[in-house]
Amino acid sequence: MRIRPSVLAALAAGSLVLTSCSAVATDQPTAAATEEAAASADAAASAVESTEAIDVASLVEATYADLEIEEADLTADSSAAVDVVLADGASSGGDGVSIDGDVVTITAGGVYRLSGVLIAGRVVVDADGEDVTLLLDGVDITSPSTAGIEVAAADQVVLWLAEGSTNAVSDAQGATEPTEDDAPNAAIYSTADLFVTGTGTLVVEAAANDGITSKDTLVIDAGTVQVTAADDALRGKDHLVIRGGDLTLEAGGDGLTADNVADDDEPNKAVGVIWIDGGSLDITAAADAIDAVTQVTIDGGELAIDAGDDAVHADGILRIASGTVDVEASYEGFEGAIVLLSGGTGTVVSSDDGINASDGINASDGINASEGSGADAGMGGAGEPGGGASGGGARPGAGEESDATTTADDSADEEAAAVVSASLTTDAPTTASQDSTEPASGTDGVRLEISGGTWAVDAEGDGLDVNGAVAMTGGTVVIAGPTESMNGALDFDGDFTIDGGTLVATGAAGMAMAPSGGAQAIIGVSYGETVAEGETVTVVDEDGSVLASYTSAKESQTLVLSTPDLVAGTSYDVVLGGTAAGEAIAGLVLDGSLAGGDVAGSVEAS
Repeated sequence: MRIRPSVLAALAAGSLVLTSCSAVATDQPTAAATEEAAASADAAASAVESTEAIDVASLVEATYADLEIEEADLTADSSAAVDVVLADGASSGGDGVSIDGDVVTITAGGVYRLSGVLIAGRVVVDADGEDVTLLLDGVDITSPSTAGIEVAAADQVVLWLAEGSTNAVSDAQGATEPTEDDAPNAAIYSTADLFVTGTGTLVVEAAANDGITSKDTLVIDAGTVQVTAADDALRGKDHLVIRGGDLTLEAGGDGLTADNVADDDEPNKAVGVIWIDGGSLDITAAADAIDAVTQVTIDGGELAIDAGDDAVHADGILRIASGTVDVEASYEGFEGAIVLLSGGTGTVVSSDDGINASDGINASDGINASEGSGADAGMGGAGEPGGGASGGGARPGAGEESDATTTADDSADEEAAAVVSASLTTDAPTTASQDSTEPASGTDGVRLEISGGTWAVDAEGDGLDVNGAVAMTGGTVVIAGPTESMNGALDFDGDFTIDGGTLVATGAAGMAMAPSGGAQAIIGVSYGETVAEGETVTVVDEDGSVLASYTSAKESQTLVLSTPDLVAGTSYDVVLGGTAAGEAIAGLVLDGSLAGGDVAGSVEAS
């Protein structure tokens, strides 16, 4: 490897800054630009309506048992089924079936095999306290309003999709959302626990509102389910559980949602929960792909997400423990007051923050105004250049750009090019455990804990944006952060301790931060120039062995690296360019080899 002459010259002049465990800023805006940015931030902040903060300290993560879901009998005995044949003006059925024109009502518990077509009719279950199984075996139901299938009263209802069958339930074109409170507002609507299983196919088209809704618990156990909805695709108001099946969801609102809150009679009841531990989900949503009031747990399954707003959102706790989650597009990727990544794998592509932990204060319409801290994302204390609240205060929403934005390749005059560097604390606070319900240090217990999994984040805003503390003890996180200096690959208000795992974060220099402590060594590098998209940056030890090589899909100005192989107090060379070989994870190669490249300088890990 060669020495990079131009970079070494910059190093001698002091404009290439190599730092260990410190926050670094370059290309700061001019005084005029700073004033303009402040005015823009004030104007944006005035447009924000404060929302009620989550009481993070009181949040307790629910287990599946805490949901207290009463399991249904999912082994339908078709030999004892009552046959119901649907036909316009001529439907027929046996015991437990009442027919009034094109409204077919199930009035008693049992198993009913449904087939046939209703072009302007409905099937209603009105069997209070009874268990009912509807064995759908080639039905095509179009309701003139909403609820082609409505469960008005029952204990539990199972929709069993017969093998080889295709079943369709829809609203009529031009159907409108009901105006009465508690009126059915979905193509399939249930006031009781609703289970979907079997090996057939269910196609739901909801022109008026939701696709499938249960006011209590909705469980998708098996089958092929395709939903197109004007609003939410699947809603389980108490609980929405996905444990199997092949789901394709297109929603004008949320893809999956659970929105009930505990009442005063049962304040500790675990409701407003989405739980996914199996199945294949392909979700396209104009709003959030997954949205729960209390908790989202992903413990399995394969998810592909295209969201207009958040990919996965929980007002309370968001945990990903297993499975694959690939976010192809979102405004923000993962968001919750407490975000726990303990397993799983996937990618997050976001037009704003990749992973966001926030209690909801002063956050609406895509504007994130977080509270500041000593470890300031602006690289300085109050009154210093770049100082201010973490995250830069109010931010433009999706698709907007501040006039005061400094991009990665903007030129700056001599004053603006001055480097401001403020060391972060290296004291390692107590690290929050993976399953802890005690808040870590930070803003009111808001936190991000990473203990497992492999995640690649491609964010136009902050890669990790935490209005509290971050604790990393395991897993792999690779961040291709912002190219605009108003955001950073890492942005946090509390402590960021790292005691395990692998972290690589690259992005613009203007708001750059590095972890503040922990047992594992860290290096932070500001290149003093912009590294082009596709150029490799490699950290090697004194023997020339590769610790990590990273090839970003974006241009960048900074690198933060922490791996178990880094040794505090040891000096490492930073090599720009060349070709890395080895098994890559989102452009990251560990313990590989490097051919070519130029040594830019050295940095000591701490």
